[in-house]
Formats: sequence, C-alpha cells, structure tokens
Amino acid sequence: MQCQILFSLVTLVTLFLIMSSLKLLAWNVRGIMSSTVCLSNLLRSTDCDVCIISEHKLKTRSLNYLSSIEQGYNCVCKADSLPNFYNAYHGKGGIAILYKSTLQFSINEIHDTNSERIVGLEIKTPSKGSLFIFGAYLPSDESVDNYRTELNILDALYTHYSNYGNVIIAGDLNASCLEKDKLCSNKYKSAELIKFVKRYQLLFSGGKIKHKGPDYTFINKTSMIDYILMNDSIYRQLKSYEILSEGSVSSTSDHLPILAEIVLQHNPHKILNSFSKLPAWHKITDDQIELYKQFLHEPLQILIKKMDSDNADIDTLYNDMVTILHAAADKTVPKCSFNPFTKPYWTSGVKIAHEKERTLRKAWVIDGRPRGMHYDSYKLYKRAKHEFRNIQQAAYEQYIQQTNDDINKAAECDIRLFWKLIKRNKTVSSKIYPEIIQDDNICNTPESIANAFMDYFSKLYQPDSDEMYDNDTRQQIELDYNKILKSCYEQNVYLPGGIIKESEVDGIIKLLKRRKASGHDKIQHEHLLYGGHTLVRCLTSLFNLVLPTNHVTSMCSQSV
Repeated sequence: MQCQILFSLVTLVTLFLIMSSLKLLAWNVRGIMSSTVCLSNLLRSTDCDVCIISEHKLKTRSLNYLSSIEQGYNCVCKADSLPNFYNAYHGKGGIAILYKSTLQFSINEIHDTNSERIVGLEIKTPSKGSLFIFGAYLPSDESVDNYRTELNILDALYTHYSNYGNVIIAGDLNASCLEKDKLCSNKYKSAELIKFVKRYQLLFSGGKIKHKGPDYTFINKTSMIDYILMNDSIYRQLKSYEILSEGSVSSTSDHLPILAEIVLQHNPHKILNSFSKLPAWHKITDDQIELYKQFLHEPLQILIKKMDSDNADIDTLYNDMVTILHAAADKTVPKCSFNPFTKPYWTSGVKIAHEKERTLRKAWVIDGRPRGMHYDSYKLYKRAKHEFRNIQQAAYEQYIQQTNDDINKAAECDIRLFWKLIKRNKTVSSKIYPEIIQDDNICNTPESIANAFMDYFSKLYQPDSDEMYDNDTRQQIELDYNKILKSCYEQNVYLPGGIIKESEVDGIIKLLKRRKASGHDKIQHEHLLYGGHTLVRCLTSLFNLVLPTNHVTSMCSQSV
C-alpha cells in the first residue's frame, strides 16, 4: 500500500514537471529516411515536447511514416508538390511538427497556412492562453522572389495569429540575421528576413537570445540559418536555448539541432487574464442600462436588509455585492476581450489601409489565388499590401518621434511626467509579482507586498524624541488626534462628519472616470455609474457599516 501511494506521488510530481515547461526542438534532418534513428534517439534524450522537422524529403503518400518514428508522438506534416517529370524515389523539401500525445494541453492543427512549406499548431495553455507554433522551411534556391512570397505568407500568419496569443516561428529559414554571416549567405534573402524580424520585434539566437553551444547551425558554411524566433513575452519565459554541438548527438545531417525550453507554470497570483471577457461598457445602449438596473434592484434590496441585521459580516456582504454586479452585467452588457497587442500607432488611416488590403486579399482568394502581375486580383492585392505597409511604417515612425519629443520635453520641465512616460514605454519584465524580503519573511503576493510597504513606511514615520524635535508640532498633533478619538468614541462612534449620506456617495460615483482598469474583484467604474439609485443605497449602507467597525475588506482595499 505504501509503495502504491509513493508511486502515485511520484506520478503527480512528474505530471507537474511536464506541465511546467515546454521543450521545443528544431532540426533540418536532410532526409528523414537516413535520419530516423538519429531523430528517435534525439527525441528520447531531450524528452522533447514539440519537434519541428524541416526537409524530410518525403512524398505525400509516405507522410504517415513520420508518425511511426517514435512512439507517443503525433504528427502534422506537409510535402512539396513535385513536377510530373520528377522520377526520384524520394521527395523534395517538406516540413513537419511532431508533438507528444501526452501533453496536458489542448492541441489543434492550423490548416489555413496557404503554403506547402509552413505548418502550424495551436497549444492552449491554462496560464498563458494560446501559443501558436509555426514550422517553416523557406526556399533554399537563389530566387529572391520565391523567398519573398513564402515570407509574405509567414508575415500574414504572424499578423493574424498574434492577435490571439503568442507566436513562435521555428525551422530552417535559409537566411541569416547575423552580421557575421553576410559573406556566406544570400544577402538579399537575409535582408528580407531581417526586415520581417525587425517589423515584429522578434528575438533570435545570436541577437538578444544568448544560447549555449556553437554560433552556427549549418555546418558546411558555419552560418546561422535555423532559428526559433519568439517575441519578448515568450523570451521572458525562456529557461534555456541551446544549439547542440557537432558530435554531441548521432547525426547524418549537416544541420545542428536547436533545443529551447519555455516555462509555462500556472500563475499563483490573482492577476487578470489578458484574454478574459470583460463587459464592453462603451457599446452599451440606453435599453441595456435600464435592463442592468432592473437586474440589480431586487438582489440589492435583499442585500440591504442583510446589512441592517446585527450579525452582518462585511466581507461576506461585499462579496455578495460583487457577485450581484457581475451577474447583472453578464446578462445585459455585451462582452469584449482585452487585446494586449494593441498598437498605439494604429490610426484611422492605418485601419482604412488595412481593411482595403484585407478586402482585396479576399477577392484574390476567391479568384483562386493566382500568382503573377498579369492577374488583376493579384496585382491589386499586392499593391494594396504595399501601400498598407508604407502607411503603417510612416505612422509608427511618427508615433516614435512624438514619443521621443514628449520625453525630451518632459525631461527639461516636468520630471514627474518624464518618469511616467519612461515607465509607459519600457518593456514589462514579468506578469508575476516580484518577491521582496522583509524581516526574513518572503513576500510574493499583492497583499503581503502591500503590507510589507505599509510596515516599512509606518516604522519610517515614527518620530524620534530628541533635542532637535519640534515639541510645538508634536503637541498640536496630539491635540488633533485626541479630538478625533473623542469624536469617534463619544459621538455615535463615527468619524468626524457623521453618517455618510446617499447624496455624498452619489456625487462621488458621478465623478468616476470611465474606461479605467479594474482591481482584482474585476469591478469597473461603469458597474457603479450605471447601477442606479438602489446601488447607491447599498454602497451607502456598506460604508456606514464599515466606519464603526474600522474594517475594510481585502478586495475593496485592492480595488481602491
């Protein structure tokens, strides 16, 4: 029995470790038939979760072979179409993604990649939302037009799917982003790849990403043409990035494998999910406002009666009120999700150009996706796409210039505004609350950190009674403090000013600003602004209940 319990605990710990990170492997195998044993050993030794394989050289009828290489892996794969006169026993090119069938995430294949050289996979994680992984094997010939065509498809995929989650691009890109590889790689293809990387601020090994192992992936020319590209959000969760050196693994390919591990643990703190649905108060109509008030009226009336009872618990009452507000909003207010990838330079002109480009692309797709400038649909789509990128780039440069001007101006005349602008434009390092140590205690939650700062500043404020202390000021403070105590304990135990009135609460609510972020209880200002007279009465009763007890709920204090 003890052995069974121990085995169960070990199994649970193992599952937790599997769920806590994701291992990615990218490798150009240069023909899977000659690299089967090598790939199988590599998957076992690295315990890889997702493996991007490029240039497997299989024909379409042989693609099912990839699923039999290693037990426990599923496959998403494509093969290059071959001309009629092609008589070789093997295919050309090819791209595939192998992933563990035991992954503790929801896995979906992305079908609309519109290319034989790109495959996609969506991984839905419980803590980070959707993670989109695209495997790519870009053309290796000298034609820059072919390369640009495939890269444009990859560009369109990144633009679309980055609105719904983080995107990783991995595989053999057959161009280099590094200055050292200029002499041994196609400079025109490399220039196109660098533009793509800079446009979306993607990070790569040899740049911001520091990796272990050699500084090349293609052995013959010692150049870096295989990558796992990621944005800054994924980079912050990057645990390791390694290029496996030649000879460290059995290999028949002239490319070196790349292994990256990304941490995907659950967030232990009560931070709002960026992809959670929130009430779209800016879309609400007058009829929906009246309906929202009606749904609030009866439950709040019952809650007010509870507040008048002798054994009313403030925390319970506040939680009930929050539940009532959310329930009413869910039934009456339209929903929208917060988009963390909104671009501040996305002006109305950029939006119009983007809509025009999307419309012409749909017309081109309906026309059968013909290629060549002699097709009107293709020519109009490419022209609109070129115009959209020019307008977007101009808007971006104008935004950056305006931001820099504001920072320079604020640095000279308003230091407070200067640091506010700097903070707004700096990259957020993490969504997880930091840890601080106070009196040998580790504080790593919002409440504990707030309490630590409260203790620190309260100790810092304690005055010292020495010869330099202003005794007159101290006597005045003590006099005012005694007046407050007398008012609280002798005059109906309320703070100076007496009982809070409904008109005062209503006036304060009307001064609240719209479109502001909520606290951890997810109550927004609009929940209160549209709540009506019944909600004002409920809040007034709650405040008057708080004052004599001198107790504020934790959720309420976080919202404030």
